[in-house]
Amino acid sequence: MFRKMRKALILFSLLLTSCNSTKQNWIDRDLHEGLYRLEYSDSFETYSTSKEPSNLRNTINNLEQAKTYFDNVFNEDLNFAVLFIENENWNKYAFTPPPGMPQAYLEGNIVLGLEKSIIAKRAENQLHQFPESELNQLRKHFGNKIDLDLFYRDALAIHELGHLYQFYKIQGKSQRKWLDEFFGALCQVAAAKNLEQSSTFDQMDSYQKLLVKEDKWGDLPFKSLEQFENNYFEIMKTGQNYGWYQIQFYFKAKELYSKYGDNILKSFMEFLIETNPRTVGKINNEELNQLMMKAFDKEVLDTLEWKHDS
Repeated sequence: MFRKMRKALILFSLLLTSCNSTKQNWIDRDLHEGLYRLEYSDSFETYSTSKEPSNLRNTINNLEQAKTYFDNVFNEDLNFAVLFIENENWNKYAFTPPPGMPQAYLEGNIVLGLEKSIIAKRAENQLHQFPESELNQLRKHFGNKIDLDLFYRDALAIHELGHLYQFYKIQGKSQRKWLDEFFGALCQVAAAKNLEQSSTFDQMDSYQKLLVKEDKWGDLPFKSLEQFENNYFEIMKTGQNYGWYQIQFYFKAKELYSKYGDNILKSFMEFLIETNPRTVGKINNEELNQLMMKAFDKEVLDTLEWKHDS
């Protein structure tokens, strides 16, 4: 009897070791070559192109709290690494420009800007286009100088962390890129709503409301979901068009989370797992729609309906 119990304990121990090893080994550590290892968090690994960066506390605090929230919702204890990269070294570690645009790798890494990102600088340079009354509203949340890295790094880092949980759960991406990005937006909204302070949510919400209200996008070449699938990397590199799509996803995610809370996040993750291309193969639009009708109620589908033609 004792021998059987001992064998069972050994097997259980090996299983735990194997699980922990898998969680550790899914991180692509080749990306860390040439970076300084920072002891800035007990919740995840941190690396940087700078030996002692001093402007990361808010970003790390957001990610720590978001990890606690996601671990609870997804019943996980995710191990991951965050890389803070200078603009001049961006292309060495990130998979696409512009420098500073938050990105998540399939292999357990998030890449964030170390200094003010190019995309935040561009956005700040365009603030003069907006009425002073609107800018005063932004200053309430972003400070007098309106530091948009509070959105383009600190808020969007949470979006990228949501992607990592998805990547880990399904070992890759979903049936559609728009499903990936909507899920990232849903994670961003949900985690921001559950941070200790409301400042990050207020920043992301006030800024995106302003962009929608002022509607200064101009003629965008891409607006349909089909175009988002077929021209994804081209859209991402243009920045402005990609931002337009992300705002559409954000407000749909915000609406659904306000109605369903954490349940919609859990349901959406379950849907991504059940329709994992690795297990069910690639499915066409009609099949995808049918599966979504089975997984979600009509109100969810009505909210997700895309009303932007190309």
